[in-house]
Amino acid sequence: MTILTGLLSLWVSGARAQEYNDEFHVLTGGLVGGINFSQVDGDGYKGYDKMGYGGGGVLFLPFGDMEMPIKDATIALSMEVLFTQKGSKGRGDIGGLVSQDMKLQYGEVPIQINLYRGTRKSGFGAGFSIGYLASSEETIDYGNGTPVLKNGYPFKKFDLNFVLTGNLHLWNGFFLSPRFQYSMLSIRDNNSRFGGRDQQFNNVVSLRLMYLFRRTMR
Repeated sequence: MTILTGLLSLWVSGARAQEYNDEFHVLTGGLVGGINFSQVDGDGYKGYDKMGYGGGGVLFLPFGDMEMPIKDATIALSMEVLFTQKGSKGRGDIGGLVSQDMKLQYGEVPIQINLYRGTRKSGFGAGFSIGYLASSEETIDYGNGTPVLKNGYPFKKFDLNFVLTGNLHLWNGFFLSPRFQYSMLSIRDNNSRFGGRDQQFNNVVSLRLMYLFRRTMR
């Protein structure tokens, strides 16, 4: 009788874990935007001193009800389409330079696997982002007080990043969505004559606000 009771308890708890959650079966969309704090590792300067903006849309595709270590959670694939400003800004004597300012603007598509708990609970995700460089501008100052446009050694058109994102629920469908992303491949080579290293990498910390609609489409 004790064994039967134990098996029944396990069956009931398993059934509860499999309870249908409508939000785990619905494609959900939203909007996201915020501020980027960037640096370019390898340029010789340190610090997230370049500020830019980013924003766009996001979609979450949940995988349905699943037994997860965290209660009321599932796995969801997310995709974003974003405009993102990156770059670097530094002052100090680096290879004869006294200052440098990089302005990089990308269109990006981050794709992540997320611990997803619906449109009103916190979660997090990790994945990759492919970015296309829409425009770039770099000015340098050799100390004569007149910044000049740097020629040569262009940035690569594509930027592949590792992405790590937290989604902290604030109120209704609003989330604080901090993000860290780092280039997995060099965004430019053969640049050591201007100070720093030959290879350079985007390094970005973002503070974003995300809003998820409770339901969009089935």
